[in-house]
Amino acid sequence: MKYVLSLALLLLFSTPMQAQSLSVETMTDIAISRALINDKRNTALAFNMSFTDEERDAFWPLYRKYREAMTNVGSRKLDVIIDYAEHYENMTQDKARDLLDRHMIYEEQALKVKQLYIKKFRRILPNTKVTRLFQLENRMDDAIAMKLAEGIPLME
Repeated sequence: MKYVLSLALLLLFSTPMQAQSLSVETMTDIAISRALINDKRNTALAFNMSFTDEERDAFWPLYRKYREAMTNVGSRKLDVIIDYAEHYENMTQDKARDLLDRHMIYEEQALKVKQLYIKKFRRILPNTKVTRLFQLENRMDDAIAMKLAEGIPLME
């Protein structure tokens, strides 16, 4: 299960590290992976979004705030993954329920952040560009989720 935890943590760039019982090396790997993936995310957006100068100047500061908000919410997902890894071999019914409930709280909060920032992006970008932005965000999030799913076994 250590492999699952390490893989999941390395792939889960969108969450800040909690002060948990993770090695310094693992925490460093996560920080580096997160930075690399965030750079790729920014590059993908820069390549796939066509901004006017005015839009660009307004977009990037707001986008950084959005990613920070998503990172903060994402800490719940990381906590659930760590807890799952720690209890995988001795899973109880109560723990399984707790994990699912906490995952759903993460999902609800992530949706609220997205809804809030869609409103903010609509103030500075045309609707077609806001839609394209969230299409790209969803594709990148889905790719990360697929990698996570590959490394996390189903509950027995």
